[in-house]
Amino acid sequence: MADQRTSGDDPRLTELLTALTRAEGLLRERGDSHWADWLARSRAHVARADPHGLDHLRRAFGGTDSISDAYPPEDGDLGATLAHAYRLVAHLLAEQRRHARS
Repeated sequence: MADQRTSGDDPRLTELLTALTRAEGLLRERGDSHWADWLARSRAHVARADPHGLDHLRRAFGGTDSISDAYPPEDGDLGATLAHAYRLVAHLLAEQRRHARS
């Protein structure tokens, strides 16, 4: 079973939650409730250490019509915030997988 940590255990989780809050606000300012709601759901899952929270968030970034397609890293503060969140998710998921194998 994967090691589930709370935001107090890993500063990257706190950083991720902050980035998600920021990105959600920026998306709402742009009128994009679809992606804002997705990030809000992901944030809630991650905040309560739901084992599927990081995977739910990762799915937003892959494939056609992903949040990365709509808001690339070059898209100002929103794009940079999302790119940062994605890097954090990738690192946290990799660590989660390492813990699951050990």
